[in-house]
Amino acid sequence: MPDSLEIEGISKSFPRAARPALDAVSIVLGDADILALVGESGSGKTTLLRIIAGLEQPDTGTVAIGGELVCSGGYSVPPEQRHIGFVFQDYALFPHLNVRKNLLYGLHQIAHRSEREKRVAEIVTLAGLDGLEKRFPHELSGGQQQRVALARALAPRPSFILLDEPFSNLDPMRKDTLRDELRRIVKSSGTSALIVTHDTRDALAVADTLAVLKEGKLQQVGSPERVYFHSTSEYTASLFGKVNRIPCQLLEGKDAPQGAPDILVRPADLEITQEVSGGGHIVGKVIASNFRGDFHEVTLECADVAAASGEPTRVTIYVGANRKPALGDTVTVRRSRRWEG
Repeated sequence: MPDSLEIEGISKSFPRAARPALDAVSIVLGDADILALVGESGSGKTTLLRIIAGLEQPDTGTVAIGGELVCSGGYSVPPEQRHIGFVFQDYALFPHLNVRKNLLYGLHQIAHRSEREKRVAEIVTLAGLDGLEKRFPHELSGGQQQRVALARALAPRPSFILLDEPFSNLDPMRKDTLRDELRRIVKSSGTSALIVTHDTRDALAVADTLAVLKEGKLQQVGSPERVYFHSTSEYTASLFGKVNRIPCQLLEGKDAPQGAPDILVRPADLEITQEVSGGGHIVGKVIASNFRGDFHEVTLECADVAAASGEPTRVTIYVGANRKPALGDTVTVRRSRRWEG
């Protein structure tokens, strides 16, 4: 079976823009996979989304959906013929139609009413919308509206679906549950999905593959674990959470890359130790401690080793909520045990 989506060498520039919106971007979305396109505002995510949907034309490059070329040079298949499902940021449900009729709207290509009704029943069960069929959008919670929008996009069995910032309008207290629900629904449907988001937590929780954009250029593509733990640039590492830039002179032996002045280490990869000697140990004074719920975020100042700026190196570590070092304490930090083996 061909890949759901193949983007090859897509570039796009807009008049009077200082740089291209997209610069030779190539991405492959495998069959039944979820890919999250991640980046800051202005990175080119929305432009790429619009090109895939057929709402924008690239300057160069090709787009293939399900093995069929839909965009190449001056050739472009109209959006309505690309067999793509679209979940908008605001869900775009028809306010005058109830849930059942919203779902039926995308099934007009099915001639027989009984087949349309059968598909609606299937998608209602898949999306967990049983009992809500007669409700109107204003009678639904944000999470329920999201599921209706997703079900409507999946109802015609598209080649894949595009989701534009699907979690931005949701209650933060229910966001984790709703992310899990969305992943379950998409994976159960067997349909591929491309999600555009600026929230890296959403991307890590939902996607099988991440693609990171910066100023129109593709920075890294890989599994969430690969991108998080083995980022290929400081930009990508910082995008997915705090990261320490540590001079290699603080690390000895096999952990000090040859010829590299610094390495990047996440706070969770460091831990306080009672040992006072040996390779890979960092000694610093506690200058800040902030409670984050499950842990304290502790900042150390390592006066003995200067950063590139000439200032003392600062290192952030995470310490359990029941073990809070006092300001001014001197502590020794080593690599977390999970680095070993």
